[in-house]
Amino acid sequence: MFIKCHKTKNRKHEQEKRIKMSWDNTPNKISPWDNFEEVDPKQARNNYIPAGVQGIVKVVELKVIYSKKNNNRPIFVASLAVEDCGEDHEKGLVWDWVAKADEKPYQMNIKSLVCAINPDSDPRSFGREVMDTLTGADNPAKGATLRIRTESIKTSRGNDFTKVHFFAVDAD
Repeated sequence: MFIKCHKTKNRKHEQEKRIKMSWDNTPNKISPWDNFEEVDPKQARNNYIPAGVQGIVKVVELKVIYSKKNNNRPIFVASLAVEDCGEDHEKGLVWDWVAKADEKPYQMNIKSLVCAINPDSDPRSFGREVMDTLTGADNPAKGATLRIRTESIKTSRGNDFTKVHFFAVDAD
C-alpha cells in the first residue's frame, strides 16, 4: 500500500513521493480479509482439447457462461472426459471445448455437437428450448458419448486454432 505525500517545490523534480505503509501502521488495523465473504472464487478451467486427437469422449457438462472480459458475451462450454483417445490421453482426463455462443460459425459447431449427442433427432428441432435444457442445471446430456477428431488450422489472421469435429459414436 502507498500513501501520497507532498510534491516537492522544485518543478524540475515534481514527482509524488510515496511512503510505503506497513500492515502494522494502517488506520483501524485493516485486514486483507475485510469483506472476504463477498469475493467470488476463481473458477479453475480444464485444458482445451489438443489438436491431433481422435477417439471417444463422454459429456461431463454443457453450460453457457458470460465472459466478463468480453462484455458479458455468451460462451458455450462443453466439458468432455476422455473415454478412449489413444495411449497419449488418459481415460478420465477432462477437456473443455469453448465456443462463442453468439456467432454463426460457432453455433454451427455447437449444433454438430448436439447432433452427435442426439443422432436420431431432427437437427431443426434443436432450438432455444432444447439448448436451454441441455445447458441448464439438470444437464441431461451428462454421460452421453460421442466421437471427436481434432486438427490444427490457421485462422485468417495467421493464428493456430484447434478445430473439433463431432460425430455420433456409431457414425463412420
